[in-house]
Amino acid sequence: MKAHKLLSLAVGMAACCSTTLVQADGQSQRGMYNPPPSQGAEPLPITPNAGPKTVWAADPFFTVDFIYWTPRQEGLAYAIEGIDFGAVPIDTNKGPIHEPDFGFDPGFKVGAGVTMQHDGWDVYANYTWIHSTATDSVTDVNGFLPTLPNFLFIFFNLTNPQPPITGDLFKGKTSWTLHYNTIDLELGRNYYISRFLTLRPHIGLKGTWQDQDLRTSYHITDGNVISIHNHQDYYGVGVRAGLNTCWYFIKSFGLYGDFALTGMWSGSTNFRNDKRHAPDDTVQAFLETHQVSHSVKPVFEFGIGLRYEYLYNDDDFRFLIQAGWEEQIWVGNNQFIDIAEYGDKGNLTLQGLTLKVRFDF
Repeated sequence: MKAHKLLSLAVGMAACCSTTLVQADGQSQRGMYNPPPSQGAEPLPITPNAGPKTVWAADPFFTVDFIYWTPRQEGLAYAIEGIDFGAVPIDTNKGPIHEPDFGFDPGFKVGAGVTMQHDGWDVYANYTWIHSTATDSVTDVNGFLPTLPNFLFIFFNLTNPQPPITGDLFKGKTSWTLHYNTIDLELGRNYYISRFLTLRPHIGLKGTWQDQDLRTSYHITDGNVISIHNHQDYYGVGVRAGLNTCWYFIKSFGLYGDFALTGMWSGSTNFRNDKRHAPDDTVQAFLETHQVSHSVKPVFEFGIGLRYEYLYNDDDFRFLIQAGWEEQIWVGNNQFIDIAEYGDKGNLTLQGLTLKVRFDF
């Protein structure tokens, strides 16, 4: 009797479980259809498209950004103060290391793309432009020293049997310029992952061409001037992937957050020319060299800010405006030639305010 009761109980539990699974399966299937599939309706998307409706096979959109960024190149220090020369004792903790005085500069982005009916995919191309200049100078009657990458003329002076330079350093100055251009090409899809959260994963390519120019000079008390000219031509292309998100507080307002990573195959052509300008206006070039290098290095991009968008004309059109903060890190971008080390000498970083306007048609 006990075995019979246990067998009956097991059969009942199995029947109950199978009925529950069948009902759950039916509910999950009906959740993808409206009305149920027996009525021949098309399935609803698991992740519905975000944004305006796509009326044609591909609807266009355009973007314009005003950027106010501060580009900064690491490894550009040119003078060291706070050195005890003996004649005038000084506290070595009070002498600063000088580098260009980086500031903010305006630039822009322009972009265009199409949103396709095929699963809501979009193709988007964007161009970024910014030019920046940073300068600095130092004058110290107690003397200072150049930083190690610029020490070549000191070495030249010490090893020459008849040194052409006999005075002391009393003034130094530097000027750095950057011409920055990039093009991003993306294939992505913007969709709802929940009622108030959208995601847009994307893949594509990133291309760039950049010019950097660094001019440094040192004035000597005997009238000589040492000039050091570094120039870098940087170019590259790489695979880029990322994720754009927007966290909506209400229907039209939200907090956006973007991230992208590029493996940039890059080339760098660098030139360096050091000269001595004598008091009699003669010029002696004692270093003229160049270097070409190629490598794959990462580029990181981040962005966060606030967004407002408005859909109109039966959700066929969209107007979007957003403002936020962007950051970029170009790892190992500094390839200027020096005599102290080879390889990477610092990263190029860009950060600042970005104001975007977008129209979807």
